Amino acid sequence: MTIPKWYEFILPALQVLEDGQDHTLRSIRSGVLGRVDLTPEERVEQIPSGQERWYNRLLWALTHSHNAGLVSRPSRGIYRVSDEGQVLAAKGLPVTAAMLREYPSYLEFMNRSGRSAEASGPSVPTDEDAAAETPTDALDAALAALDRSLVAEVYSYLAHLSPDAFERLIRIFVVQLGYGANRTNEATARLTAADKGIDGIVWQDALGLDRVYLQAKRYGVENKVGGREVRGFSGALDQHRATKGIFITTSSFTSDALLVPKEVVHKTLLLIDGQRLAELMVQYGVGVQAEQTITVKKLDLDFFENI
Repeated sequence: MTIPKWYEFILPALQVLEDGQDHTLRSIRSGVLGRVDLTPEERVEQIPSGQERWYNRLLWALTHSHNAGLVSRPSRGIYRVSDEGQVLAAKGLPVTAAMLREYPSYLEFMNRSGRSAEASGPSVPTDEDAAAETPTDALDAALAALDRSLVAEVYSYLAHLSPDAFERLIRIFVVQLGYGANRTNEATARLTAADKGIDGIVWQDALGLDRVYLQAKRYGVENKVGGREVRGFSGALDQHRATKGIFITTSSFTSDALLVPKEVVHKTLLLIDGQRLAELMVQYGVGVQAEQTITVKKLDLDFFENI
């Protein structure tokens, strides 16, 4: 399943409003959620701002519905169905972006939006697939594409690090993720080198009571980490009476190696391959820097309510 497009939320929203009463966003949200079939994963999937993706599309659906004259907003955060909206709700037919373009007020809204975005471009999208994407979705997709490209670049550099440089990188990486930070005096703990098959130790809590043991292997892409090596690391954890370990490599793990964390029940063993490491480095800002900051603005309802 996939999360419905923004215009596919219009009909269930109109059905919630069909009683002709004033509804808050909360009641619309609850009512629509009961009418749209979403998986548990789709219900919690978020856009970069932290808002649920499906709810963001519902808000866009309400915005477009308002500009098409299907709903009104008598006061802040309150929605009421119009006569035309009740007609559509009663028909029970899915509403499409093409249907909205049949309303003059919606065409005017889209023309205004088009002139603001690009004076010489087409004012109203005629392709249904293009119309299905909200500005939030478009921005999200563009950022995701940039991240994928950056991850590929980071991964290529990881493959060319020396083993010593890779170990130093991992020490920086785990601290950036929040490990080893002594919150008592706000000092950053140094990753302590260890022996017996352990490359480093870092504490997880502020007092250093809970420790995480590390193993870092800088291998070529074609040289996968096998089960024997991971089991050796697991055995080293036992010698240190450790219950948490992270095995990080620039390459990948064999199917046998991936079975090892499932074999141990008394400790947590996490395996991170080169691709995942590159993704985490981009996510947590290790080895990358901000090139440009984009500010996304939204309507300030408080301003207009109190002006």
